[in-house]
Amino acid sequence: MEQQLIDDIAAAADGALDDKRPDAVSAARAAGRLTARERIARLVDSESFVEYGVLAGRTSAADDDGPGDGLICGSATVHEMPVVVLASDRSVAEGTQSDRNQRKAARLLQAAEQERWPVVLLLDGDGARPGDARWSPPIMVAPRGRYGLLDGLAQLNGWVPTVACVLGKTLDGETAAALMCDFSVATTAAELGARQDGSDVARGAVDYARRGDVDLVVEDEDAAIAAARQYLHFHGPDAAHWTVSPDYPHIADIIPENRRRPYDMRGVISAFADQDSVLELRPDYGRSMLTVLARLNGRPVGIFANQPKSPLAGSIDPPAADKAARFVELCDAYGFPLVSFVDNPGYMVGPQSEAEGMARHHARPLASLHARRVPLCSVQIRKAYGLGPYAMSGWGSSHNAPLLKLAWPSVESGGMSLEGAAYLVKRKEIRAAASAEEALAIRNAYADKMRESTTGLRAGRSFQFDDIIAPNQTRERIGRMLGRTRTARPATPRYIDLI
Repeated sequence: MEQQLIDDIAAAADGALDDKRPDAVSAARAAGRLTARERIARLVDSESFVEYGVLAGRTSAADDDGPGDGLICGSATVHEMPVVVLASDRSVAEGTQSDRNQRKAARLLQAAEQERWPVVLLLDGDGARPGDARWSPPIMVAPRGRYGLLDGLAQLNGWVPTVACVLGKTLDGETAAALMCDFSVATTAAELGARQDGSDVARGAVDYARRGDVDLVVEDEDAAIAAARQYLHFHGPDAAHWTVSPDYPHIADIIPENRRRPYDMRGVISAFADQDSVLELRPDYGRSMLTVLARLNGRPVGIFANQPKSPLAGSIDPPAADKAARFVELCDAYGFPLVSFVDNPGYMVGPQSEAEGMARHHARPLASLHARRVPLCSVQIRKAYGLGPYAMSGWGSSHNAPLLKLAWPSVESGGMSLEGAAYLVKRKEIRAAASAEEALAIRNAYADKMRESTTGLRAGRSFQFDDIIAPNQTRERIGRMLGRTRTARPATPRYIDLI
């Protein structure tokens, strides 16, 4: 073969690398961002990246100045696990999507589907490229053009893990792709939105996180990429080495002796899980519900829990219901056993809750728990009233009961709160009270008397739970039971609702 042909190809491929593009690197530095190739290097294992379409250009000219056509993509490993990586390159046509670069994306998504490789999107682009040639009709079923990415992500839903790192301004199809992934993390400086009438309409990632559209917002690009690596690690093998949290022996101390005082459920979860294994999803959305990926004895688990310290004291409102349901579906799709910690006064009621659609949203956790195939262990810490315990474990609402249903000695349950019951049973005395203080004393006296008949010991005597245990027995009991189960990834996709 003619050596010149080989040299020309090598020179063209080499010209796509950062060290041959000093102006592009300088522009990235001036904007305070990493280059697309630097982002990939921080994400993947060293020297594992195999690039697709390095010679693809913005044009077909031999001297084309748009390497990769604004999208760098290929296969690599993260924690020695194969993955597909697609990285927007803002230095070429603002990282916009074209028919050519989206055909590259479609090739990799097809490989991800066939091999069940996770997909990571490093997003920083302006969506569809203005003036790019469109095939007719404008929306194609075939995997080409800018619709291949969105069709592909829809097809991968619940089949392979999909991760989006939003690392700059993302518009149109880039934003849509981010919101179609299982896990999305963004920097505080990132923006998401669309282009309308020639103008960019975008909001900050923090705003999107409050609405539940983004799972996690972090300080900078390195933190976002580290979060993506942490999330992917849960989809790998069990950890060979793990350490019990030093807080675990003192887990009971997190619960105040005064039952009316709130506490931070994050402390319970952190003490229960393996040390330094917790990754919280959607912390700024549905704040009365916590959803966490963690490890227990090295095995990935999903933990969802009420948050007594929230403004709603752990009550389940529509956002919390949606958040729990989506998390159960996520864990069920990828074979993560579930653990729930229960402490809530039930579903949120009232005009505002009804206006937010509680009548419809309340069923989502029940349906997700009913349909799950992974084991679930539930732990009731303090109160659970009304439909609250059903939304947190499914127990009593379906045949798919928890594998293990535990409670701590501080447990109390009922059709409604004891204070609420007092207003019904003692309403004449309360209305006749001479002052608000006297009315409150009547209520509390009745509630305290009834509480004596609903103690943890009485709950155990009547077999309301499989066992009432000391808090520092929780980890061992659940770890032993989950160690006897093994849930493989389903052989068919399990749909994950993106809401």
